[in-house]
Amino acid sequence: MSLNAGEPMNPFGNRKPVIAPDLFTGRRDLIAAVCERLTAAPPQCCAIIGDARSGKTSLLYYLRSAAPGRPICGDTTARFVFSYVNAGPYADLGASQSHGALYFWRDLARATSQALDRHDDLPALPDQGIAETAIVDAVYALKCVVEDMLRQRSDRTFVFLIDNVEGIARLPRHTASFLRSLTQDPDIGARVAYVVTASVPLSRLYPADELREPSSFWSLFASELFIGGLDDADITALFGRAPELNDADRAWIRRLGGANLMLLLIAAAHVYHWRMHPNGSSPNDIERAAIEEARPLCRTWWRKLLETYAIATDAREALLEQNRAPTSDEGVLFDALRQRGLAQRDRNGWRISSTIFAQALSDQPGMPSIETSLPLPSAPPAFTHLEGEVYAFLREHAGRVCTRDEVKRAIWPVSPPSDSALQKIIERIRDKIEPDPKHPRKLIAVRGQGYMLRRDVE
Repeated sequence: MSLNAGEPMNPFGNRKPVIAPDLFTGRRDLIAAVCERLTAAPPQCCAIIGDARSGKTSLLYYLRSAAPGRPICGDTTARFVFSYVNAGPYADLGASQSHGALYFWRDLARATSQALDRHDDLPALPDQGIAETAIVDAVYALKCVVEDMLRQRSDRTFVFLIDNVEGIARLPRHTASFLRSLTQDPDIGARVAYVVTASVPLSRLYPADELREPSSFWSLFASELFIGGLDDADITALFGRAPELNDADRAWIRRLGGANLMLLLIAAAHVYHWRMHPNGSSPNDIERAAIEEARPLCRTWWRKLLETYAIATDAREALLEQNRAPTSDEGVLFDALRQRGLAQRDRNGWRISSTIFAQALSDQPGMPSIETSLPLPSAPPAFTHLEGEVYAFLREHAGRVCTRDEVKRAIWPVSPPSDSALQKIIERIRDKIEPDPKHPRKLIAVRGQGYMLRRDVE
């Protein structure tokens, strides 16, 4: 959502991960908790868990920006080297999972070299058709390259920032074992830590018996931190992007979005645009527009919550019945909503703190019920994280062609995948939404342009 030519862009219009550290908002308590673990002796690994679009990737970008002139963990920042890798694309190579491990280690070595301001010549990647044992050997060689870099800088602690760590769980077992081996090396192990992000607790990525195995990478993460709703100081900092908003506007945005980052951004973008260009629209029109934009995302969150927290009553009806004490089985769900900045609890009971979220779950006239099937359904639970992100982007732009570069820039602001990797993700989405994936009718490719999710086909 932009303004007219010559006027500044809507400061809330960009909903993608924040790359510039100066634009990063709040999360002070979460950053302090991460720094507490990294400055321990030896540094401790931690996992940041959160829903889609909760700010996990932005947080890793912010950590990566740490430098002596931009301390994040106090005076100790100078001794850290932060290397960022997004593990999501490597797991989405289907039958080429072994090559996924190869690409992951190549990019981890490259990211480490860049963080050290070096330009190392990395080993050439083998061809697709080589034997499995040769791929493992090539992965091991890249791991040794990373180890050598760490040995050469004995004055530094290396923190590997791995986004969408779910991808590691889908790669060959040796990937996780090699990652753990870096922490067990007697020369460098005390200077290695991992900060990873995931959309679910790590215990759900592997069976419990595998988590207990000493060789498992996953047993390194005794600490999990949830990235949820914003606190008051964070929200004030977010509003600071637009001094044109008055106190009434800010209160309006708070009522619409609660304390949820994404819903606050959606509400603020619509209110800001209306404040700058009323164009005859009423406040009710603005609220309806914000609710309609956020509805698919809210329903996706709701489905995932219901998958995670099994409750005996009609959860949606219970949520819409304000100001009463929840039953014991509802209580866990309500706490989860409060953690996400979507609900509040006081002496009178609880209430939904976001009008957008409440309306997305309601059966208001003219608004389809949460159970009503839509022409373009929200992402089914079977989608992987990246499949769901790509599908959500195409759904937001349903009815028009999205170029490959558009899709890649939207989902991967840093280190986008190749066209062939994106094509494999598209093919797997078709497998889950098309009656006949070999003859797609819903998600089509437009030759020489990109992909389009059609509105007119159910």
